[in-house]
Amino acid sequence: MIHPSNQEILRLFARGLQIVHDKHVYKFKDYSECVFDTQIQSKNWLVDSLYDNSDKLGHIKRVSVLASWYGVAFVPIMLRKFPDVTIDLYDVDWYTTDIAEYIFKEHNNVNVHCKDVIFDNVEFQGDLIINCSCEHMYDMSEIVNQYRGRSFAFQSNDNRNVKWLHINCVDTPEELVEQTDLKDVHYKGKMQVHRNNRIMVIGK
Repeated sequence: MIHPSNQEILRLFARGLQIVHDKHVYKFKDYSECVFDTQIQSKNWLVDSLYDNSDKLGHIKRVSVLASWYGVAFVPIMLRKFPDVTIDLYDVDWYTTDIAEYIFKEHNNVNVHCKDVIFDNVEFQGDLIINCSCEHMYDMSEIVNQYRGRSFAFQSNDNRNVKWLHINCVDTPEELVEQTDLKDVHYKGKMQVHRNNRIMVIGK
């Protein structure tokens, strides 16, 4: 039996296929990867860990997701455990956000923004700031210190084979803590995903 959140992932993915076919066919390969089992596995791990540590994080009303990609896996998995949360998705690629806007146009609690979260002037509204793609960008320490007092969840990996995209990998949770400058760590761990490790830290 398919889990309800996975059914919603499939529904959203099918919805996105329509606009990919009509307007962005060159994004088909990229779009197809957003529902890989690695994506669903890592997002389930993230949301389950957030839920298990919710007493330390406090009531989560709004989430800012950096480098959110299409949000197809994250949004339904997040809403499974946090049904009342508002989600702000940020991605630098206009074509990606155009697809995401179409997918979530009927979701009043999901907002899509085409922004470079490193170089653009962005005011994050979330009391929880998430980045599942830390390997793709500069250290998160500047954002953590700018929004000190809020909660953060970061994922990275040790897969350095994608040299043109994975520019800032880590090998251990401790290295990710140091890279992000978290002072109060609620959770840290690693999970093997195929041949590499996914690494996650949650804290303030």
